[in-house]
Amino acid sequence: MEVGKPNTNKVGKPIQCLDEDKEVINEHLPCQLLEFPCKYLGVPLSLHKLTRPQIQPIIDRIADQLPGWKADLLTRAGRKILVQFVLTSKLIYLVMAMDLPPWALKAIDKIRRAFLWRGRKEANGGHCLVAWPKVTRPIELGGLGISNLQHLGWALRMRWLWLQKTEPQKPWASFQIQVHPSVKALFSMAVTSEVGNGKNTLFWTDRWLHGQRLDQLVPHLYGAIASRAKKRTVSEALTNRQWVSDIRGALSVAVLSEYLGLWELLSEIWLQPEIEDLHIWKFSATGQYSTKSAYETMFIGSTHFRPWERI
Repeated sequence: MEVGKPNTNKVGKPIQCLDEDKEVINEHLPCQLLEFPCKYLGVPLSLHKLTRPQIQPIIDRIADQLPGWKADLLTRAGRKILVQFVLTSKLIYLVMAMDLPPWALKAIDKIRRAFLWRGRKEANGGHCLVAWPKVTRPIELGGLGISNLQHLGWALRMRWLWLQKTEPQKPWASFQIQVHPSVKALFSMAVTSEVGNGKNTLFWTDRWLHGQRLDQLVPHLYGAIASRAKKRTVSEALTNRQWVSDIRGALSVAVLSEYLGLWELLSEIWLQPEIEDLHIWKFSATGQYSTKSAYETMFIGSTHFRPWERI
């Protein structure tokens, strides 16, 4: 997990905290001072990408659960419950905050798979009755309902994007949240915005104009917009038609055509200063984000596997 950026000098190297600085900090904040990498509330923190030795203890803690369980006395159904509600649940707190690398997910899946089929820490392919990707599908799609760790982590971290959008007054809302490009793409597709005052909706990249994004609706015009202007809110862009002055470079026929079409569409839009923007999550009946709905969304379009009851 990356936390902000350290103070740096002119050559970009971190500035070390001097002893006198530490004394001043201790006077005002009576807490323990540690150097990176360190842990906070059980989550490893680092200014750089976490290394294998820093991540390995997470995997070891999962494996340490197995010796105390009487696996030989459990049916596969019983082991499946332990895998989902103990081994998998222990990771929720961590994957909500950090993106575990593929090798770590593979190592944890190896432990979960071996315990499910054999009741041991390790198992070979002959012990596995069903391929693991099918096991980690929802029950209604023919899987065993054990969570796919990568999809679960993506669904959990999508909450930060939702809170940035719906509760911008949070102290951390302006931070650059590190999420996978697939998470950003799904979030962009899943959220539509109803503009009120336009202060919390991005003009070019949010779905606010008849449920569409302008960068997709008018792609040639979007390509002619100055980079710094692509983060404008609807309020900023519509005030004095600022979006028009952001257009740069030579205008092709395609750009002019999209410009005229967008001008006509925007002529019907009126901001309401006293009403906040409303953001709607498309995959729940309430319009509110939930990790469950985000996780299930990642399986849309999946084909059905043979009934899981046979296993």
